[in-house]
Amino acid sequence: METKQVLSEKKKRIIVYLAAVLVVFIWLPLSITKAVAYDQAYTTAMVRHSFGEIVTLCSYDVHSPLYYFIAKIFYHLCFNHIFGLKVCSLFFMGIYLWMLAVPFRKEFGNRMAFSMIVLSGVLPTFLTHNTEPRMYTMAISAYAAVAFLAYKIIKRFQMKYAVLFFFASVFAVYIHTYTMIATVLLYLVLMVASFVKKEERKKRIAWFFINGVLVSVSYLPWLFALMSQFGTKGEVAKPQFDVAFYIDEILNESFSSIMYPKKWQTAIWLVILAFSLVILIVKKTPYWKEILTGAGIFVLVSALGVYLSVSYSPCFMGRYVTCIMPLILFAVAAALDLVKPKWIVAAILLLAVMGGALVYRDRVRYEYEKGLDNYLEYAKNTYKEEDAVIYADIHSNYLSVFTPDVYTYILGRKDEFNPYDNDEIFADPAQADDVKGVCILSA
Repeated sequence: METKQVLSEKKKRIIVYLAAVLVVFIWLPLSITKAVAYDQAYTTAMVRHSFGEIVTLCSYDVHSPLYYFIAKIFYHLCFNHIFGLKVCSLFFMGIYLWMLAVPFRKEFGNRMAFSMIVLSGVLPTFLTHNTEPRMYTMAISAYAAVAFLAYKIIKRFQMKYAVLFFFASVFAVYIHTYTMIATVLLYLVLMVASFVKKEERKKRIAWFFINGVLVSVSYLPWLFALMSQFGTKGEVAKPQFDVAFYIDEILNESFSSIMYPKKWQTAIWLVILAFSLVILIVKKTPYWKEILTGAGIFVLVSALGVYLSVSYSPCFMGRYVTCIMPLILFAVAAALDLVKPKWIVAAILLLAVMGGALVYRDRVRYEYEKGLDNYLEYAKNTYKEEDAVIYADIHSNYLSVFTPDVYTYILGRKDEFNPYDNDEIFADPAQADDVKGVCILSA
């Protein structure tokens, strides 16, 4: 009997490992293409600058340079090819999946780990950002590590987790502004736990304040740049961007395909969340404190972003909460762990997979469409050495990363933190009269 049980446990563990590996292989085709949109081409342009220039450019933007430093290393390791940036993103999602398959599985069991891996593999916002050249995957893995280590520290204080928590926290606060906010909220939870927990209270309190000071000091070099950005950058709040608008955006960007948004995809995940909520209320979960804490952090981070955007300046997008979406998936996995009939668990996961498969299809279609190839062919056959390209919209200028030898002009739109080297601002179309061989692509 004991041997049979050990073998059964071993098989379950192998299934969890295989699920994580399978997800990476399913995502892999999305990381070997050269297709990028404007925000991603921004990264491509950034990593072509020196480390010092990256710091200067980021001081005008809203993100710290940490992501671009790491992405630059991957870019050069992959022979200065765009897919190196996508592989970088996939690498950090691989770290996230490893955390689910190994330390998370050991702590919460095979079923919860398997559910988290499947849900993560098909969650629309993860399918959108899993290989994009942006900082979201680093933020996802960093905050997942911070949350898991905080749980371990609250449960039982051990110095190895305390040290890892420090490094994960520094990474999380530097990688994305909203991950930083979520990390600060988690620190508040840790502060309360340090005073409330009786076991090793003095050691917990001493560690908390020392750790908090060290993380704060480590962020000081960038804090001044962040504060200056709030003072110099921003738009006036617009009436059409109200609370309802941002709630709808959070739902659509989290649970639907951003490239081809569909309400029914969002509806699938709302059904899954509603089912999970009912199970968590009806049945007794041992993780109700963690679930409420995670849900509270998710709501507070979202509410803060929405409030600032509605009241002051648009500074929030629904995709920003992608970074802390593992908190929501944890609640769903905890609910599925309480469901006894395995076929119900399978049905819920299958429902998520069905919706995710169609989002994956849209993502493949987006990555492998021929639009960029057509542009590159046109550029190769049309542009001469003395030609230049004029754009009426800076978002079209991302094409310059594919044709770096062609000089480009942007009509009437100045961007203070523009990372593209080969461009110039046109305030008046008449300025084009002095440029030989201008090719106007967009009026």
